[in-house]
Amino acid sequence: MKIPKRSNRFYDTWRFGQPQIRVYHRRGKGKKSPRHLLKCGCCEQKLEIHYTEDGLEIGGVNGAIEDWREILLPLLLIGRKGKRFISKKSSMLAQRMTE
Repeated sequence: MKIPKRSNRFYDTWRFGQPQIRVYHRRGKGKKSPRHLLKCGCCEQKLEIHYTEDGLEIGGVNGAIEDWREILLPLLLIGRKGKRFISKKSSMLAQRMTE
């Protein structure tokens, strides 16, 4: 999983008009699994996402990757067509344009 590099500056609002989420990554060592650390852009609140090949632990809640997809993709307005992921936002716009 590749996440683009970010500046991780505190209270950086230039892209979205809201403080940008700061993202950090740590490789796994020994028995510790690799993780992504997400920090709030305006305070020190944080969320750790530990991952393995078959599962994720998000904020202390373990689950299979497919289970997390079923929960999170609809919240992000991303649908699934077979093995492909599609943006529901663009498909909703296309429907409105044809009406």
